Amino acid sequence: MAKLNNLTITVFGGTGFLGRHLVKYLCETECLVQIPTRNVAKSYFLQTSGDVGQITSIPCNFSNSQDINKVIKNSDIVINLIGILNEKRKGEFDYVHFDIVKKIIDSCNLLKVKKLIHLSAIGSEENKNSLYAQSKLKAERYILKNLKNSYIIRPSIIFGPEDNFFNLFAKMSLFSPILPLIMGGKTKFQPVYVEDVCSGIVEIIKKDNIKKYIYEFGGPDVYSFKELLQIILKVINRKRFLLYIPKFIAVPMAKILSLLPYPLLTLDQLKLLEKDNVVSKKHLTFKDLNIKPVSLEIVIEDYLKRFTKKRLSF
Repeated sequence: MAKLNNLTITVFGGTGFLGRHLVKYLCETECLVQIPTRNVAKSYFLQTSGDVGQITSIPCNFSNSQDINKVIKNSDIVINLIGILNEKRKGEFDYVHFDIVKKIIDSCNLLKVKKLIHLSAIGSEENKNSLYAQSKLKAERYILKNLKNSYIIRPSIIFGPEDNFFNLFAKMSLFSPILPLIMGGKTKFQPVYVEDVCSGIVEIIKKDNIKKYIYEFGGPDVYSFKELLQIILKVINRKRFLLYIPKFIAVPMAKILSLLPYPLLTLDQLKLLEKDNVVSKKHLTFKDLNIKPVSLEIVIEDYLKRFTKKRLSF
């Protein structure tokens, strides 16, 4: 296994939910971490994750290949976590998930980077109608065709203190008497703890001579969308009506909600919900990295407690 303490690792998307946890993990291995960012000031909070001088934030215009080359130039490992969940304008999925990734891959090739790890998503192959999924798949195919020593990670829904799923529905329950069961709440998920994803990435960096290139990360348990909402309500001690929303109602609802600055539901997300979001048997998993993932129900209470309705005691 390779040691990390003499490596320079560049993390694209280092200021996001997964990124901030990963940067902390990497700093514990004593490597040097570079964070390319459009706005350096917004990345200053990461400095406390490592020792003085261990983390460097670098201004970078992701549309500019020369900027990307300058960032990657001195890198041993490149990790790409850049991604969006919805489009603010047409073509944004392709721009973020493929155009930027293509520039990163071409730069890694040019500068002979030792290893690239790219964050994709479970369902990229199955969700043929989703623009999100297809933009992810397009990037995967380009990576595998054009760059040796590249590794793709497909996680199921990631949970942890700042996640955009469990926190969202817990917050919604504070003011709404109902929670929506989109498409009947039957879609299955395999929630994976953010810390386990970070551990998996670090193990892939350490391992040499890996012959397979795609990993699917999921937690130990599979839940339906309905079961996940029930767990949230149980943890925060609130009773809310779970309202079944069939597709013919969900479609116009998504069209309206997608007009919001931060949409709660989009048409593309409806298409994603048509397929289960669970680990397949086609690719490597945590088991191949000797990682035993943590269950959602062990962790979730800890970070959703701020939403908890206080129980009366006499």
